[in-house]
Amino acid sequence: MTAVIRSTVVDVDLDAVAANVAAVLARSRVDVIAVVKADGYGHGAEAIAEAAIDAGAAGLAVATVEEAIVLRRTRAQDPLLVLLGATEQAERDAAVQLDLSITVWDVDGARAMAEAARAAGTTAALHFKVDTGLTRLGAPLAEAADRYRSIAALPGVRLDGVFTHLARADESDLATAEEQLDRFDSFLDAIEPPQWVHASATGGIASLTPRPRVTAVRPGLALYGLHAAPHLAERLALRPALTWRSKVHRVADVPKGTGVSYGHEYRLPRDGRIATVPVGYGDGLSRLARAARLLVRGTPLPIAGRVAMDHVMLDVTDVAGVRAGDEVVVIGSQGGSSLTADDLAQAWGTINYEVVTAIAARVPRRYLRGGRIVATKTLAGGYVRC
Repeated sequence: MTAVIRSTVVDVDLDAVAANVAAVLARSRVDVIAVVKADGYGHGAEAIAEAAIDAGAAGLAVATVEEAIVLRRTRAQDPLLVLLGATEQAERDAAVQLDLSITVWDVDGARAMAEAARAAGTTAALHFKVDTGLTRLGAPLAEAADRYRSIAALPGVRLDGVFTHLARADESDLATAEEQLDRFDSFLDAIEPPQWVHASATGGIASLTPRPRVTAVRPGLALYGLHAAPHLAERLALRPALTWRSKVHRVADVPKGTGVSYGHEYRLPRDGRIATVPVGYGDGLSRLARAARLLVRGTPLPIAGRVAMDHVMLDVTDVAGVRAGDEVVVIGSQGGSSLTADDLAQAWGTINYEVVTAIAARVPRRYLRGGRIVATKTLAGGYVRC
């Protein structure tokens, strides 16, 4: 089936992804486990995974087994870590069948993986997680070494990695992050570390000096050219990979006082013109982003009234010559002006992570290398290389 590409579309520059992997490698000087969970932070996991591995990443990570199942269709051999573990039998069975590395933090979870592996006649690959202060997942520090040694002694398992996750590595005060790393070091002192020892995600990669026994980092946001905090932008040179565009569908002459969109919260302050753009909260442009601006003919224009599921309206009265078919930029550049995921996040009252991961699957993705489209991902056709 030919890919269906609508007027609202996301373009992803895979050359930018490769440059970002190179920047992370140059700064960290250890293996890169590329985090492509949440469908590659909204960019598309399949294409991002391929670009990251081609650029030198040693492995991949996703959140759930189901995400890993999807990714195994195109990445059959790459090391693939499931960060949230496998709590259901169906997940464990799929994990051993597809040779996924599963996160564990207690003996019962590891034993269940071992049993699934023995039933399948194979070995369960595991990464052991230590809770050093995020208070989310992982073995409590006081019990971590004993649990690790007990899991290592189980038949049918292979411990490929140990890791922790930092709570405040993106802040200017790094005392808490360093304390967490000290705790992680104390755990490492008590065990024989496996191949992969990892702690830092994007914030920690930019802000912290790697500890000597660390052998890998887990960039997520950095792969996509986004920073975990504004003050870290100078520490890690990144290129945003994603642009999000639409087109004007209709322009109407509207008299002064006319209400626009649901609730008529916006009314024309003078005789003017309203442009309708087919992008809305059904596409990932949140109703909360009412203070956002979109680019039309290089001019940032505020949204007129409420964001609807499928549309927003813009008051284009002061921009000459706007007509149906004109490009509208949600994230990206146009006519010397730019709007970033951070700009949209500020208008929305959120963070850049949520902005890009919120872009809905019904918005087609096009993937470019050297300025040429090399793959697409659509709701109708899935991921297709061109």
